[in-house]
Amino acid sequence: MNTETTEANLPAQLMAKPVLSWDEFWDGILGLPKSTAEQVARDAPAPKFFMLGRRRYIRTADAVEWLNQAASAAPYFPRRNKRSTAKGPL
Repeated sequence: MNTETTEANLPAQLMAKPVLSWDEFWDGILGLPKSTAEQVARDAPAPKFFMLGRRRYIRTADAVEWLNQAASAAPYFPRRNKRSTAKGPL
């Protein structure tokens, strides 16, 4: 088995390219379905992409910048349990 083409190495191989195809970025790196990619692309802070013929491409630098902006705009905070820790009626 060739270790260079395993799924674990796939995102690293894709990010080493200067330009990613639309499907490589959304499906190969983010693992999102096409319908979600289309919806995100229509929203206001969409990643920059360009067209060559009828195909869409994203520069890797623009993809990383967009991912960093999205991560800082909506950081993950673990949910806190609102239940009281005391046992029994008060």
